[in-house]
Amino acid sequence: MIWTKGGLAGAAVAAVALLAACASSGAGGRAVQIAQKDSGCTPTTVQATPGEKLKLVVKNESNKDYEIEGIDGTKLEELIIPSGLTRTPGYTVPDGPGIHKLKCYVPAGVSTIIEIHAGDAAATAPATAAGVTGISTVAAPAGTVVTATLVDYTITPDRTDVPAGTVTFVAKNASPDHAHELAVLRAKGGGSFEKLGEIEALAPNQSGEMTLRLTPGKYILACLIVPGEAGSTVGHFKLGMETAFRVGP
Repeated sequence: MIWTKGGLAGAAVAAVALLAACASSGAGGRAVQIAQKDSGCTPTTVQATPGEKLKLVVKNESNKDYEIEGIDGTKLEELIIPSGLTRTPGYTVPDGPGIHKLKCYVPAGVSTIIEIHAGDAAATAPATAAGVTGISTVAAPAGTVVTATLVDYTITPDRTDVPAGTVTFVAKNASPDHAHELAVLRAKGGGSFEKLGEIEALAPNQSGEMTLRLTPGKYILACLIVPGEAGSTVGHFKLGMETAFRVGP
């Protein structure tokens, strides 16, 4: 189980995959083919009508597990697509013109922003960091607490080695200008990672919390914001916004 306070935290990977697939698999109307390859996702732009129902046929043709989710206010729950598989989440385009963004990515790897253009999308500007807010919702339970300061482009936790069990992460965005997020990734070997949870984009001077149950192993704390997300023009992870983290027995 995962608790959140301020920002949005991703659930444990297996739970997300199961719930999202059950909730949305096969839903929607017009089929939109999305291919996930080693080099990224295609297409990067989808034309739609305001209010239209879409069935996103997401096929993972790469050798790594992919994720797809709505960002900057787009309401598509995070969904994992394992290598070689296809998932078909439904998505209903909001009424009115606008650009709605999907993030199609490998955790700590290649990432693509897919824009759904509805109506006269050019008349509506994409969401920026100024529109990101942290909202306190549910208090986290007691346990080990790790406070991580996010600044352009570093993550500095107050501790990098914790015992296994319940760990609460408190993310503080100390940047005066840019949104940042905090993702907890477990190393899987071969340079790949499994995302266990995240506090999504926090506006400057905002804070957020999430609580995870972690088993022993090697992890990294990272900001996975990419160009086109939360008003950013750069990839935060590529600029070094990650740090090693260890969970001991």
